[in-house]
Amino acid sequence: MSIKYQMWLTYNAEKEKIRLPVLPESFKTKNGSKNDSVNIAGLGEIVIIQSRLALQFSFSSFFPATKFPGLQVGKITKPLSLIKKISSWKAGKKPVHFIATACGVDLYCTIEDFSYSEEGGDPGTYQYSITLKEYREIKVRQVKVNIPKAVATVKKEEPRVDNTVQPKTYTVVSGDCLWNIAKRFYGNGSQYTKIYDANRGVIGGNPNLIYPGQVLTIP
Repeated sequence: MSIKYQMWLTYNAEKEKIRLPVLPESFKTKNGSKNDSVNIAGLGEIVIIQSRLALQFSFSSFFPATKFPGLQVGKITKPLSLIKKISSWKAGKKPVHFIATACGVDLYCTIEDFSYSEEGGDPGTYQYSITLKEYREIKVRQVKVNIPKAVATVKKEEPRVDNTVQPKTYTVVSGDCLWNIAKRFYGNGSQYTKIYDANRGVIGGNPNLIYPGQVLTIP
């Protein structure tokens, strides 16, 4: 298993993580520019340097259904679960944190494109292609005016990316149980323990005893 070279996608302030189980055969980075050029009589072409465009990364790989020698993780996660997770991140309104060790990539990105398919001959394994674009926060500039001297100074604030997702809440109604609530939000009632663990202070020691009007956090 390669320790030196790893690729990760994380979301919601690192609470949700995917380590890519198979490294891509190729990794493309697009580092363009939007510089302008003009022709000036007697001088020829002059380049006007502009701020750089956002970096763009694209690669293809696959989520395997079974273990094989080139696997980068110790435990297989169901490929369809990884597909659904990345798709939900793409649909969200927060950037993902993209990390590719050994090549120095560690930044926030939006998921611009994510396509996948299940190939014949290897049921359960999904091929995918993904394109990520660098996400940059708008820099906030504060202007402080010294009225007596009428001098304005500008203070630069470093951007801080916050991709934390606010947890959902659910108000218990008559006839509810944690199993049914988990099935409603996750599609799988057996995940009720996630809701219970996040709401022990509200529910108490018995996950089978919930009452109408209780407000539960859905992690």
